Amino acid sequence: MREIKIIVLNLFIFAVIAAFLIFLFLYLKSNIVENFTSGGNFNISSSSIRLLPSENPKIATSSYSEPVKTIKPTKPEIISKKIPEKVIITEPIKEVSSKSFEELINSSVIQLYCGYLDSEETSFSSIARGTGIIINSQGEILTNRHILYDGNLKKIKSDCFVLKSPFPNVRSEKPKIYYAAKITNYPIEEKFSDFFSKERYYNDFAVLKISYKISSDSKINFLLQTDSISLSDYDVLEKNGVFNYLPVDWQYQPKNYDSLIALGYGADASHAANQITSIIGRLSGNVDIDESLKPQILLIEIGATTGFSGGALINPQSKGLVGLISWITTNESEIRYTAAIFRDFLSAIMLADLGFDLKSLSGK
Repeated sequence: MREIKIIVLNLFIFAVIAAFLIFLFLYLKSNIVENFTSGGNFNISSSSIRLLPSENPKIATSSYSEPVKTIKPTKPEIISKKIPEKVIITEPIKEVSSKSFEELINSSVIQLYCGYLDSEETSFSSIARGTGIIINSQGEILTNRHILYDGNLKKIKSDCFVLKSPFPNVRSEKPKIYYAAKITNYPIEEKFSDFFSKERYYNDFAVLKISYKISSDSKINFLLQTDSISLSDYDVLEKNGVFNYLPVDWQYQPKNYDSLIALGYGADASHAANQITSIIGRLSGNVDIDESLKPQILLIEIGATTGFSGGALINPQSKGLVGLISWITTNESEIRYTAAIFRDFLSAIMLADLGFDLKSLSGK
């Protein structure tokens, strides 16, 4: 009987202990779960990056996506986008001429002076200075309209002269006057878009034609204080009335970060513009005038200066003309951009505005 009581007592004690252990297990389990879910002492720690309001993540795009880059220059206000990258079947790059780069530039990039020459050739006033490009064998010159147009009098500066210094200009020779040039065509109305100020318009082009040689005793030499020119000097630009010119590269398709060359009679620190300046820079964007997502106004990171207006944008691989330099701007980070009207857009709007077929007249 005594042994039975001991067995019952042991069973009771075992049951109490078991019940206590079960209770303790359930209690601890619930407490652990509560701490994980309520942020108590048992926290899971992980490394994370907190994005600031200005660092909101953007949806990644493929290399063949639509433009994603925006540049916001302060003056004039424009919208610049990356040029859409498309799958292009690459072909061997063809040089536009067998001449060297120096020969092409020396014989085709010229300086322009436009203003008002009185009938007695005793004064030459309201002079604007810029660059021009000889674009065909007939001696036609491509430049900017704003070089020729008098914004105050609302008319064209009808007296224009072609000057040139050697390229490269080893002896720092001042430009000499070679020709008078007649303005043959320019847009009557300026065309603006929402992205341009009233000082910048996208049909900023004009065409002149070399008309006659300037004699050594011409008064314009004295007025501009240039050295007289010899007949042999003309050999660089023409042979028997057939002019050397800069061919257009019709093959080039622009891509961001391409290296391009800007050429023009840029002013130096002393405000003189005595020689062609050649600057290489990176293509960094496109002003999309009509939202066609096609290259139209190319923005190149080049520190061009006053005098580059009407200058040439060159593809260094082909040595061909791919754009007409128009103006310079800076953005909020003070990066200087040189804006050039891209070849295809230039050709299309010149045909629309002037009836001038750049493709046929430049030997396309």
